[in-house]
Formats: sequence, C-alpha cells, structure tokens
Amino acid sequence: MGRKDITIALVALIVLSLLGVPATAEKPELVRVIVHVDRGHFNTADVATIGGHVVYQFKLIDAVVVEVPSTAVGRLKKLPGVKMVEFDHKARILAGPPSWLGGGQPSQQIPWGISRVRAPDVWGITDGSGGVIEVAVLDTGVDYDHPDLAGNIAWCVSTLRGRVTTNPAQCKDQNGHGTHVIGTIAALNNDIGVVGVAPGVEIYSIRVLDASGSGSYSDIAIGIEQALLGPDGILDKDGDGIIVGDPDDDAAEVISMSLGGPTDDQYLHDMIITAYNYGVVIVAASGNEGASSPSYPAAYPEVIAVGASDVNDQIASWSNRQPEVSAPGVDILSTYPDDTYETLSGTSMATPHVSGVVALIQAAYYNKYGKVLPVGTFDDMGTNTVRGILHVTADDLGDAGWDIYYGYGIVRADLAVQAAIG
Repeated sequence: MGRKDITIALVALIVLSLLGVPATAEKPELVRVIVHVDRGHFNTADVATIGGHVVYQFKLIDAVVVEVPSTAVGRLKKLPGVKMVEFDHKARILAGPPSWLGGGQPSQQIPWGISRVRAPDVWGITDGSGGVIEVAVLDTGVDYDHPDLAGNIAWCVSTLRGRVTTNPAQCKDQNGHGTHVIGTIAALNNDIGVVGVAPGVEIYSIRVLDASGSGSYSDIAIGIEQALLGPDGILDKDGDGIIVGDPDDDAAEVISMSLGGPTDDQYLHDMIITAYNYGVVIVAASGNEGASSPSYPAAYPEVIAVGASDVNDQIASWSNRQPEVSAPGVDILSTYPDDTYETLSGTSMATPHVSGVVALIQAAYYNKYGKVLPVGTFDDMGTNTVRGILHVTADDLGDAGWDIYYGYGIVRADLAVQAAIG
C-alpha cells in the first residue's frame, strides 16, 4: 500500500468516526422466533423493516416462523398484529446408541416386542392395510429404499430449518433413528429381516430432526401441519369437514413422535390441539431421563405418552414416569439405514409399538364400519374411543389401574382390535 492509499484510508476512518459509524460493524446474530399473529392486522412485509424475514407461515394456526436480528426482537413484538413472540427450542431423539450392527438380509424374525404386544394374533383380521390408515412418523427421515420398508413408504417430506421439501436427498435418514422407529411400526411381512406391528400400514416419513438427532420445535410444528395437509397439500379436499378416515383426503390418522424436549411452547401445543380436534391420534415418547413426568410433546393432554418396558415386563429405570401406557422399549431389533438392522433402546422404541397398535385398531374399525374411532381422553375407560380401548385392554401391571410406572399397562394389539370390532 502506497503513501497515498494510506492517507485515503486514514481519512475514511476519521470520517466514519466522526459520523459515529464503527469501521468494522458486525451484523447482530439472527434468532428464530415464532410469532402469534392476528392475521387481519399482521403484514409479513413489516418484518423486513426491522431486518428480519419470514421463514414459514402456518396454514392451520395463527402463527409465523420468523428470523430477526437478536437486537430486533423487542421491535418485532411491537409490530401491528403481533400478539405474542416465543423463542424456538430444541427437541431430540429419545433412544440410546446402537448395541449391535447387522449386515446383509437375514431371514425374517419377529422381534420380541412385536410378539409381546400380540400383534401377529390379529394379522388375520387386519395388518393395517386398506389404503386408508396412514401413520406419520416425525423423526430423522427414513432409508426409503430399504427392502424391508420400501413397499410401505407412501410419502417422504422434510421440514428442516422451516423449508418444506420432498427432495429425496433431504428426506434421507442420516442418523438411523427414524428408520428404526418406522420398522417397528411397518416393516414388511416378508422373508427377510424383521416385521412391524402393522406391516400393511402406509407410512408418511416427515423429517423434522437432523443427522445428529436434534431439531427445532418449529420444524416439529410444521411437520404436524404437513401430516394434516398430506401429500396433496390440501386439508379437506372434498369439503365435508372430515379429514381423518376419509378416503377422499390424505391426512395421517396417526402421528408418531419418538422425540422430546423440556420446554412447553404454546404454538406447538396449538398445532397439536388442531390435529387432535381433527381426530388424529398423537403418540409420543415420554422421555429417557427417569424424570417424574413426561417431556414435551408427550406431556400435553391430547398426546398419548409412552413408557418403556423390558423383556421381563419391568419398566426401564430411565423411562420417565406418569406415562399413559407402556410398551416394549429395551433391546428392540428393527430396520436401519443401508439395508441393515439394529438393536436400540429407549422410549423412542416403545412409542412405535403403540402407534402400530393404534393403526391396527383404526384399520379394523374402518374395515368394519367405514369410519375411524374418535381419539378420546386420558380418563376414558370404555371401548368407544381409541384411548379408552388402549386403557381397558392393556396388561395392568404394577398397582391396579393407572400408576406412575406403567400408566394403564403394556398395550395389547390382540385385545385392542377385538374390542374395536366388538
């Protein structure tokens, strides 16, 4: 740099200093928040005026996902139509590391958990097939060309970072957890590997967690919305007000979430309430911290929280207390990426057993009556709702009735399906 250049640079610095402008100003960090809005008064263009941008606009709840400079959150709260602002939070998979890595395509075996819930006993009545019952699995994606799964994967979509895409590369499971969970629900009843609880059910794989098994609450909420909209992106195609159990619509009948976090966010609860009100049965892992209550979203009253039991029907020490029901979750063999099989443990592994049983209940009921059962509530003890059937047909272990360890007990597919069809 010559003397003339140095002089010019010094003059520029002096001018900037006099103007009060830092010579090397750093851009403030962008943070992701969820904004509850009054749609009639909120204008997305206003977000740009404070240096932010809209990542995603929910269709089914009055909220938008926004990224703004950390210094602008206060101004965001004051924009017209903004009712409340929540920071995004993280959820994670609820499973331990693999304990065994398989290779090749072994002859089919029925994993102990599938036998324990007595799923094979009802496959003569229903295996979940019929083209009406879809289970949406919100997880790390899926190995969609796995020979033990490919025939049941009806749709794959990713919502990572607020971007909805069906690009296969974005939907691919880079962790293994999602593929394992899906195998427990719907691994094919063929000559290889394993078989799932409901081997004829259709699966929507919705990737909401990244390769490390972590994801944001906002991506999970978007994933729930996608499960309701279905592959065609239309909530109620025939306009009859019914989306669950309606052959003219493609909303999921069951949402399975083997994930959890410690935070209660209102917008996530709002989305779950929306799905529940449409008649979707929502199942989630209670958590692996040995805590006194389930994590979120399992803690919400609209969600069936699932605890984990072992081969001796003992509740795992790490399974969070106060589940609604329990299911096998220790040393569970299932499908894994690269056409292999793995054994994993966690309430993540218990959850798909329950989701599969719910799929069998709804498939059997639909095949007989042409509609699905209502979801029901935590307190139901009859056979006219899904949750009531799960409660009264579960193996009641521990203290009589509901208890903090087993909930209502370990689920039974055979008794549940029989109760559903009378």
